[in-house]
Amino acid sequence: MEKRKVIIDTDPGIDDTYAIVAALSYKGFDVLGITVVAGNVGLDNCVVNALGVVNLMNADCFVYPGAQTSLNQLDNFETYDLKTSVHGEGGLGSVTLTPDFSKRSETHAVDFILETVKENPGEVEIITLGPLTNIALAIRKDKETMKKVKKIWSMGGGVRFGNRTPVAEFNYWADPEAAKETYALGEDIEINMIGLDVTQQTRFTLDDLFFLQTECGELGALLSEMSNHYTKIYWDSLRITGVVVHDLVAVMLAIDPSLSNEDDIFNRVNLSIEHEGMCRGQTVVQLSPNGMYEDAGPKNANVYMGIDNTAFRKAFIKLCFPKAYPMYIKYIL
Repeated sequence: MEKRKVIIDTDPGIDDTYAIVAALSYKGFDVLGITVVAGNVGLDNCVVNALGVVNLMNADCFVYPGAQTSLNQLDNFETYDLKTSVHGEGGLGSVTLTPDFSKRSETHAVDFILETVKENPGEVEIITLGPLTNIALAIRKDKETMKKVKKIWSMGGGVRFGNRTPVAEFNYWADPEAAKETYALGEDIEINMIGLDVTQQTRFTLDDLFFLQTECGELGALLSEMSNHYTKIYWDSLRITGVVVHDLVAVMLAIDPSLSNEDDIFNRVNLSIEHEGMCRGQTVVQLSPNGMYEDAGPKNANVYMGIDNTAFRKAFIKLCFPKAYPMYIKYIL
């Protein structure tokens, strides 16, 4: 099988960690590098967390530090102020991974993205798991090169609701200007939005987390442990038991888009981003591609709106913990 060339752009993050583990476990991916952006926590913590995941997975790829704040803040020489409590102070709940600093590159994330795409025109897929600042900066620096990206898979946005505000999902709220500039490229390349409408249809139950803890070795136990912080957040804020691992959904759909029904994928529709006022970060999506909204704008996105939760959970366990998979099927599902 010819491997797909992939760059992961991320702000680890508990759910980012699940996603990176899945991407590094998939034999169909050649993960060329992990680029890092500030988001769930500050850039330094995100870089250390990415280096920790690379070390945990014994992965043969480097980590490239990128933007430490949003486009608007960079333009106005402001500092990072997006930190939340959702992922804990360090970003991985109560877990601290051991970073392999030898895998930290001195090349900036934006330069790595552009150099890699130039070397592999039409072949590189970018999976974005955080704010889109690095992608927008790369577009600003060399738009013609970014037009040679094969496709982008972006965890972000939400058509019907948000999680940072009533209408805005965190990643796009954190840097709506970057999201707007990224989707402006969508007329030239394929951009797939995997937003809250999809991710909120998935959930790892407490049974799933117990299974990871007890039957999936050191890696499963670590993932389960870092999710303890998540479970409390979900219970306290939404009265949900279990966890929604948003970023993992983007990676699993990049691996296998058939986890979503064809009717739940809106292909070549218009997506726009609000970047001012009380609706900052809202994604406005034309879900009727056949002309109901004739002036909606350019067809710049594929928008995923549904997923099979059972198939998603099965696919993750089978991919990352194949030896435990038969027991999972027998006793958990």
